[in-house]
Amino acid sequence: MSNKQKKDHLSKLLIAVGLIFIVFSIAFLFLNHKRIELKKEESINLEKQIKQELPPFENYEKKDETKQSVAPKDSIEDTAIGVLRIDKIGVITPISDNTSEQSLLAGSGIVEDTDIPTSEENTITVLAGHRGGINETQSFLNIDKLEKGDELKITTREEELYYKVVDKEVIEPTDWSKFTREEGKTKLFLMACHPYPKNDKRLLVKAELIKNDEEINN
Repeated sequence: MSNKQKKDHLSKLLIAVGLIFIVFSIAFLFLNHKRIELKKEESINLEKQIKQELPPFENYEKKDETKQSVAPKDSIEDTAIGVLRIDKIGVITPISDNTSEQSLLAGSGIVEDTDIPTSEENTITVLAGHRGGINETQSFLNIDKLEKGDELKITTREEELYYKVVDKEVIEPTDWSKFTREEGKTKLFLMACHPYPKNDKRLLVKAELIKNDEEINN
């Protein structure tokens, strides 16, 4: 085989490899997009199920942090205590009662020593979530785009809760001093790594319960 023939053969091989890579990349992106859309649809269905079909969630007891590293046997659909909806950034995701890796891969989880989502005053719920990762936009990836006045909604087995964003703050990963209860307030914080993808800080998006129905954007 001449040098020219060898070069032609190599060129054709490289072109074929390149085309295969492109085809596989497109297929991967398509399948991943469908997976994310399916996850969103499952969360929407879970929200409807929790709201319309399931009985009140009684005698709830939060799990110890020491148990959070053990993956629950039940599915997230069985163990979710609620669903978080953030229409501005197109996120709807289940809420678990812990921050185990399985829970955060599925959606968001309640940080230890903070409260279950409730309309009761003098409470604070802190929801932790991954930023990006396998769930891409169906995560806390874009919570930095939330601004004052933006609305969040949580559907639990007992009630629908509407919140408005009041502030944002960047903190150190170990600074949980911000998670304080205040007289007369019902607070919700979203927490995620920041800045993405460096992730050496934590971003808090702070919201408070809307108590006047006229302020809810339906």
